[in-house]
Amino acid sequence: MDPTQPANGAARRRRPRRSRRRMRPLSRITLNLAPMIDVTFLLLIFFLVTTTFKRPEGIFAAQLPKDAGIPSAALPISPIIVRISQPTPDGDEYQIRIDNFTRAPQSFGELARFLIDIQGNPGFDRQTPVVIYPGRDVRWDHVVNCWNAAVRAKCENITFGGQ
Repeated sequence: MDPTQPANGAARRRRPRRSRRRMRPLSRITLNLAPMIDVTFLLLIFFLVTTTFKRPEGIFAAQLPKDAGIPSAALPISPIIVRISQPTPDGDEYQIRIDNFTRAPQSFGELARFLIDIQGNPGFDRQTPVVIYPGRDVRWDHVVNCWNAAVRAKCENITFGGQ
């Protein structure tokens, strides 16, 4: 008898056989680039077709504003300076002079009309400051009449100046 076999005749135990797989050779993993290149070219064509190119303004004609005759910058505000003087110390006479204008009004009614006319000129409007400079010997009535003439002309910025 075989010493490796059990004496009582029990069934022999079999060893499980290991299944041997065939060793496959390792294959390289590759990427299929053809679809990726197709998508890239489709995107390139899409952006080329849908893009609009602007012309540089320095080389080609620029778009000019429609109101080319109107100045875009505000004109500087120069005040209207009204000077009242009294030629004789005791009389009712007065002289009205406006700086930077050759025409001199003779009465307070003419002063009001003159201020209305000035407001129609470029650079002058109702907001243009009117500065009244009374002389030393001018009666207060004349200064008030000058103020009233500026108010009748609808000037909104009226002040008194010093000596």
